[in-house]
Amino acid sequence: MVNEDAVSAINAAPAPAKVADEIDGDEELLPATEPVKEEAAVKDKIPSASLCKLFSMIEAVDAVVLFFGVIGAAGNGLAQPLMCIVFGDLIDGMGSNAVGLSPEMLAAGMETMMTKMQELSITMCLVGLGSFVGASLQGSCFKIFAERQALKYRSLYFDAVLHQDVGWFDKKEIAALPAEINDDLEKIQDAFGDKFGNGIMSLAAFFGGFGCAFGMGWLIALVMCAILPFMGVGAMVMGQAIQEIMLESQSWYAKASAVVEECLYAMRTVVAFGGEHRELKKFSAALVHTRRGGIRNGFKVGMGMGYTMMIVFLGYALAFWFGMTLRYHDQINPATGELWNPGTIMSIFFCIFIGSFMIGNLDPSLKAMKAAQAAAGRFYSVFNSKPVIQCRLQDTREGIDSIDSFEFNDVHFTYPARPDVKVLNGLSLTIQRGQKVAFVGESGSGKSTVMALLERFYDPDSGKVLVNGTDMTSFKVSALRRCIGYVGQEPVLFASSIRNNIMQGNPEASKEDFAKACQDAQLDYVESLPDQYNTFVGAGGGQLSGGQKQRIAIARALLKKASFLFLDEATSALDNASEKMIQATIDNISSNMTEGLGIVSIAHRLSTVRNADLIYVLSRGSLVERGDHKSLMEKKGMYYALVAAQESSHKADEDENLDTESSGSFDHRRKQSTVSEESETARKAKEKQAEEEREKDIVKNYKVPMMRLLSYNKPEWPYFVPAVLGALADGASMPICTIALVGSMEGFFKTDKEAMRADLELMAIIFVIIGVSNLVAATISHGCFSILGEAMSQRLRIAILTDMFRQEVGFHDDPTHTPGMLSKALELWAFRVTVLCKSVQAKAGAMASLVVGLVIGFVYCWQMSLVMLGSIPIMVIANAIQMVVLMGASKQENSNLTNAQQIIVDSVMNARTVQALGVEKSLVSLYMGWVKKSSVGMWSRNILAGLGFGVANGIMFPVMAGGFYVASILIRDGTADFKGVMMAFMGVFYAGMGAGQAAVMAGDATKAKVACHDMFKLMDRVSQIDGLEPSGEEPKELQAGHIEFQDVKFFYPFRPEIQVLKGNLVVKSELFPWSEPCSVSINTPSPDQSINFTISAGMSVGLVGPSGGGKSTVMSLIQRFYDPQEGSVFIGKERLALSSVNIRWWRRQIGFVGQEPVLFNTTVRSNIMYGLSDDEQVSEDYVRKCEGMCNLGFLYKNGNKGLETEVGPRGSRLSGGQKQRVAICRALIRNPPVMLLDEATSALDTQSEAIVQKALEAAREGRTSFAIAHRLSTVQGCDIILVNADGRVVESGNHTQLMQQKGVYYKLQMQSQK
Repeated sequence: MVNEDAVSAINAAPAPAKVADEIDGDEELLPATEPVKEEAAVKDKIPSASLCKLFSMIEAVDAVVLFFGVIGAAGNGLAQPLMCIVFGDLIDGMGSNAVGLSPEMLAAGMETMMTKMQELSITMCLVGLGSFVGASLQGSCFKIFAERQALKYRSLYFDAVLHQDVGWFDKKEIAALPAEINDDLEKIQDAFGDKFGNGIMSLAAFFGGFGCAFGMGWLIALVMCAILPFMGVGAMVMGQAIQEIMLESQSWYAKASAVVEECLYAMRTVVAFGGEHRELKKFSAALVHTRRGGIRNGFKVGMGMGYTMMIVFLGYALAFWFGMTLRYHDQINPATGELWNPGTIMSIFFCIFIGSFMIGNLDPSLKAMKAAQAAAGRFYSVFNSKPVIQCRLQDTREGIDSIDSFEFNDVHFTYPARPDVKVLNGLSLTIQRGQKVAFVGESGSGKSTVMALLERFYDPDSGKVLVNGTDMTSFKVSALRRCIGYVGQEPVLFASSIRNNIMQGNPEASKEDFAKACQDAQLDYVESLPDQYNTFVGAGGGQLSGGQKQRIAIARALLKKASFLFLDEATSALDNASEKMIQATIDNISSNMTEGLGIVSIAHRLSTVRNADLIYVLSRGSLVERGDHKSLMEKKGMYYALVAAQESSHKADEDENLDTESSGSFDHRRKQSTVSEESETARKAKEKQAEEEREKDIVKNYKVPMMRLLSYNKPEWPYFVPAVLGALADGASMPICTIALVGSMEGFFKTDKEAMRADLELMAIIFVIIGVSNLVAATISHGCFSILGEAMSQRLRIAILTDMFRQEVGFHDDPTHTPGMLSKALELWAFRVTVLCKSVQAKAGAMASLVVGLVIGFVYCWQMSLVMLGSIPIMVIANAIQMVVLMGASKQENSNLTNAQQIIVDSVMNARTVQALGVEKSLVSLYMGWVKKSSVGMWSRNILAGLGFGVANGIMFPVMAGGFYVASILIRDGTADFKGVMMAFMGVFYAGMGAGQAAVMAGDATKAKVACHDMFKLMDRVSQIDGLEPSGEEPKELQAGHIEFQDVKFFYPFRPEIQVLKGNLVVKSELFPWSEPCSVSINTPSPDQSINFTISAGMSVGLVGPSGGGKSTVMSLIQRFYDPQEGSVFIGKERLALSSVNIRWWRRQIGFVGQEPVLFNTTVRSNIMYGLSDDEQVSEDYVRKCEGMCNLGFLYKNGNKGLETEVGPRGSRLSGGQKQRVAICRALIRNPPVMLLDEATSALDTQSEAIVQKALEAAREGRTSFAIAHRLSTVQGCDIILVNADGRVVESGNHTQLMQQKGVYYKLQMQSQK
């Protein structure tokens, strides 16, 4: 539908080039889109600490603990090759006396065998005892050592960071700094702990394995070493390939996740402009690369794992073939001077392989140590730095008890992080105690910098800051700051009670001083809270409103009884009435103090500084004017211009009477929403318990619809057969290997050389066949399951995002459906469900290993198999005990360390406030209190964990000893032969390994079941307003700008207790969500108090009034983000019900510009074309005209690329005004009959507002428009203005009519100009 008036307005608009010339030259322009090198990228790399430095915190106790840990780890490592030697002797002991002997010799050899088996079983048990002791020492000592070292590092690191100068924090990425500190500490503890012990153990096993192998027979050991390069090369190539693939995969998933996060955070914009299908296409395209990469990954991993196992099997073949050759030719073992024994050959083989695999286990330990050295390097760079301003250890400068004056003497200053930007240029001024001094000026003029220099957060580059006539640098900074009370723009509270937060200002304050400070700061509301001053404020003060937090911060500053009170926009977070109350209090504080209090304030709201004794006006770092308000207004200079500009665009605040009337409701709601520390903890525990119960119920009662799940793999179903067959073959390879392994052992004991040679050559060929088969099976299995898994993942992700888009906007209002949670759910659900499907591979392999192993065992010797099966529960219980001990210890430790980490976060993120309050030491003490709690019971806890580790490691030795002794009894009694017992032993051993692998999959299955339930629950949810595939008619001829509300009643779905439109127009307030609902009607309220109004096409409507009047709700209902619970919204003169028309068609009739415009990470052209459907086209001439209307000339300046300019993530490369103009252009490109403007200029400075206001006036031309505005000047030209007050539209008319009435609108106008 063509809007002729709008087209005429567009055609009359100036071209962008012309507009570019008309824009004020001082406007901040978009920087060129070439990447800007950040300082972080060119920082000098901090050198890693040496090993000596890393271990420099060791004390005598630590050295003893470390010594025993090293001895234990070495003993545990040596136990592995010793076990191989005893294993070989056991094979010799049984085989030499039971294979290939005549009946007479067999009877004689039985006694010899039993004697030897008893000795060897005892030897194996002794080796197991040594392994238990060594593993216990290793498991406990290294944990204790790591905790003790980490405790020292934690204390010193946090203390050193807190005492850095503010300039140091400026050069850091402050949001990431707490995580970096925690990461460094964890890396140090990680390197000192189990990985250190495992490294020592692996090193001992490596040297012990190769030493034993070469000691028992260097010839075979040397031959076996020939396969090591192949294994090493394979491992290296595979590792490198997997690393590259993972990096690529992360990149692909990052791109797909970026699309999801961007559109979920901008859900209302996506829905308003009908961009759901476009976003789904982008997401699908990103997933195509992810799918291909994942499949490639699967094939490479399968090939790598198959290759590694093939080399192992080829190693078996080589060892036994070469051993056979030596025995066949009666070669003497140089090490023993005797013929080569089968057991010796087996021992050498296993020793070499244990040594080889153990050297691979050194990698994690070496990497952890390297990471710890790097972390320690960062620690020592902070610890050894000597801040110029802060003195952590000893401060020899002068003390000071009070401050009478500050003086700036030709001060020049640049921030350390921005040395090329000069902030102050030769500033000179004086501040006396007892004065009320204010600094005003435009943004960037240097006001906050002056405050920072007065607090001595920085030192000037040149010039001096004098305190009482003396250079500030000669005084102790702690003494200086005790004389200053500081209240910042954003109040900072710590996770403690209100009382504790206030007492941080002066821990030694009396009750009378405390009460006086609270009274002066207007903290009366605290008395109405359930726990009063013991109320827990939450992390960052999150349980309180912004105004309440600010008053607590003011009370904290007043409690200092300081010489000066610094207020850096201290009332900016307060509502109008609260601001005036606090301002009046501040004005009277100075006169009430016996010695007078100097008050230094910064304010953008110039109304707050009119009573100042002295006002300094700054511009670009220089002082341009000074005087009081009256004298500066008479000068008609810069101050006068600032006041005039602000008065013309001042935000309209709530009427004082309205605020007073709603205060009871405010206090009542706040009382309910504020909780104590105990209740907050209980609430979180209750929520966690409820979630656990929910998951248990799902696992118990929910049945996964497998056919529905597998339907997402329907095109790939043919791949299931080779995938499962490959997994079965892969899993069965190890148990099948038992046949060849035992056959080789038996062949070695044959006295007939030719028979021995034939048997072992056959066995070698079988090993080669198994190895090649395993390579093929693993490649096919991993590759085919990757095809299945990646295809399912891709389709599930698209289906989940599609159903998220399908839901109505109210669904996304649910606190459990935040963008972050939905994005995480999308990632986790698909991943866990596909992991469940991929686990079929592991389960099939484990099942094959279990079944084949048991079959082999029971076929050859069921008695031995039963004995071995009885040992499996023993090993399972031992491992379970170890896991229980470790999990219990870490749970307690993690809980305390999480609380400690929160203190780091709060302190580092608010370093200025911490230093201004001078509470560095108390915060370190608080932090160390939590850290030490995590160390309570350290010795007993870790010794217990060590014992669990020792049992888990040592239990295998007596089990093997017992198994072999039982085997010898079975052989002696004639129940079984050597081949039978060994087949049973090895078969059940591999079956146990398969059972263990299957058990590991159980946890994944549980998580996947919950994910499946939640995923299908979303997919099965019926949307109340389906904007993706809507029903309803698309009217051919309809005057879309004609809108009528009839008897509308509404509340937000997830806030049903607050009736938003109940009787008239109602909305939930943004600042006070607990306020009573208010009603609005266009005329006299109807008896049933329903909203009724009609807007004709082409009218411009202004909605004004305090927050909570229902203005934004009306716009949401017009866009049909929601449907009213009662009543109807009609469109067109035909009065079609909005709910009956096609919702996508209707939203195409609307252009929407919000308070905070959302732009997508692409070009300006793509952003402004976002509202067009795929089949819509607009001419370049039309685009240029829209550019002109929206003043987009800045796109052609400063090296930018016009419409091809990249706006960055969420439009980050554009200023607020620039983003707003692009958003207006996006709405105009659609040429909509209806334009909705929701406070489109409220977030802009005066200059940007003027430019955007021109664009908005052009956008409204020839259209029905609704404009919400707190700045009344922006709606003065509207055809009709609806004034919301006390829950009703108390007045309506144009600007002139309303001013003549001298009612609420008139009062709001007068108030905004004060």
